[in-house]
Amino acid sequence: MANRNRAQKNVTKAAKTFKDGADAVFDTVQGAAEATESAAMNAVDKTTDAVNKTIERTKRK
Repeated sequence: MANRNRAQKNVTKAAKTFKDGADAVFDTVQGAAEATESAAMNAVDKTTDAVNKTIERTKRK
């Protein structure tokens, strides 16, 4: 009986270790995706600003 309890505890511990590792990987991927999204949105904003400034300069001429 003691061996079975020890085996069950080891399996539970291994599962927790696996889940913790997977969680860390998912957090890293999510952080990278958020950083990429932020960079893309900033690029869109800067492009919009540049186009609008160009239009304003063209109107003044």
